[in-house]
Amino acid sequence: MTAQLVNDTSLGRPLEFEELVSILRNWTAGDLSSMAYCIGVLIHALAGNEPVRRRLQAGVSHEEFTAIADEILRQDSPFVSNRRVTTCPVTLDGVDLDEGQRVRIHWTAANRDPQAVGEPEAYAPGEGGNVSANLVWGAGPHACPGKYLSMLELKCFTEEFLAVFELIEVDEDAARREVYPVGGWAELPTYLKVRE
Repeated sequence: MTAQLVNDTSLGRPLEFEELVSILRNWTAGDLSSMAYCIGVLIHALAGNEPVRRRLQAGVSHEEFTAIADEILRQDSPFVSNRRVTTCPVTLDGVDLDEGQRVRIHWTAANRDPQAVGEPEAYAPGEGGNVSANLVWGAGPHACPGKYLSMLELKCFTEEFLAVFELIEVDEDAARREVYPVGGWAELPTYLKVRE
């Protein structure tokens, strides 16, 4: 991926050093706290879903892991919202917006919208599920270019975590949610047992 980036000339020229540094920094899921929020959401989901945890412990392809993680993050997105600016006049849900209008997109609400997602509470990873309505990683020109790397990092973490620990339980009474505009968990005390 880095070699492709260094050799990219889609702007009619190679990228400058400062541009490469900026892109690579953003491709690592923005920052370490974003990965920590994703990991917290995954651990919470796996603690409460033994069949999925056992499936991941058995080993899955990158594609299957991505489908599972995408669906878990759709259901409990740590990325709550973004700001965008309209590039042309548009009507959104009956509201007319002029070009240059600042709009806040609430990703969590969109990922749980019954008009876009058949059953928002249902766990349905992969094709035939909620994949087409999932906006955790953005969409169109705002799709996260670092999704593949982020998923690889999450898969490596999850494989190593489940290889070492038998997840026992999350202390729901001591767990504390993050406060808007951030999602995920601020604190997620988890009782772990080393696998025998």
